[in-house]
Amino acid sequence: MFKQLRSLSLSLRSIQFKRNIFSKTLGFTLIISLYTDVVMASMDTAISAYQNNDYVLSKEHFLIALSSNANNEQVHHYLGRIAYLQGEFEQAETYFMRAIALNAKSSKNFYWLAVTLSGQFTTVSIFSTFSLVDRFLNAAQQAVILEQNSLLAHEGLLKFYVSAPSILGGSLKQAKKHAMIISKLDEAAGHYALGRIHYQEKEFKQAEQQIRLAVALKPQRIRYNYGLGLLLSTTERYIEAIDIFSGIAKLQAIDPFERINIWLSMDKVGSISAQSGEKLTLGEKAITHYLHRNVSNPKLSTTARAKFRLATIYQHQGKNEQAVQLLNEILVNQHSNELKKSIKKQLRKLESISDDNG
Repeated sequence: MFKQLRSLSLSLRSIQFKRNIFSKTLGFTLIISLYTDVVMASMDTAISAYQNNDYVLSKEHFLIALSSNANNEQVHHYLGRIAYLQGEFEQAETYFMRAIALNAKSSKNFYWLAVTLSGQFTTVSIFSTFSLVDRFLNAAQQAVILEQNSLLAHEGLLKFYVSAPSILGGSLKQAKKHAMIISKLDEAAGHYALGRIHYQEKEFKQAEQQIRLAVALKPQRIRYNYGLGLLLSTTERYIEAIDIFSGIAKLQAIDPFERINIWLSMDKVGSISAQSGEKLTLGEKAITHYLHRNVSNPKLSTTARAKFRLATIYQHQGKNEQAVQLLNEILVNQHSNELKKSIKKQLRKLESISDDNG
């Protein structure tokens, strides 16, 4: 009888132990499942926010996803894009290098690394530039090797060969070679590539022909419209240029570079309006909108420079009190000696006008 009771007691303990194990395992499984759901939701939110240009929210959720898996190539890639768009080029480089370490067969990882390195060209010393160019070319050429029909990769190299000085590797011969490849991949992109080459050679008539052909084939492409606006501005057709640049804000960006082009366009509208005294209401609206930009890029004017142009527009409009107030606001904590001189000169001019009217 005693043995039977002992056996029954052991059986009951075994059952209870198994229940505890099962309960803990089930609880752990549920926790893992819930955590996985949270991470997946963060990824979905991060990508959606990125596509909607909310880079702060996107970064926040990508970092949540990264905390669960430090070897997620996609997360490193997107964090690199966000860092690039926010002007944090060295941080972007770190993310893309990590993405490449995780997947060295991705053309996009190398392409974006090349883009990020090119963003640093204006921020390093002349002695560092040569090394930076070598690294850029290695990344850009690897992007082409991995995906020979990549339009973006060929366009990235063409942009470099067209714009870089020959001492750093710039070459119109190489640019034309890539333009031929681009033409085979995409007709509109081919016309635009040839237009860029003609523009660099100061053959503005031929450049305009090619760029307008690109715009005609793909009128919604921000990049082609922006290029046309630049050409019109270069050839001093400012009214036409303003119309093109202001129209870009109504178009849909298809990649991060076109998002930057939208802000560059607003910057150009404000700059041309302030300089020429034309389309002042449009210029004022463009700069006001530009001051709320959510990207950073060396090509974009500083906030202080944009406000200086806005003050100039106020002056053109006869809003001298607003101009003086804004100029004094910019002058506080202004570190650029060149801009300081321009502001003080403008203030003296406005004071003179005020004295004459008084």
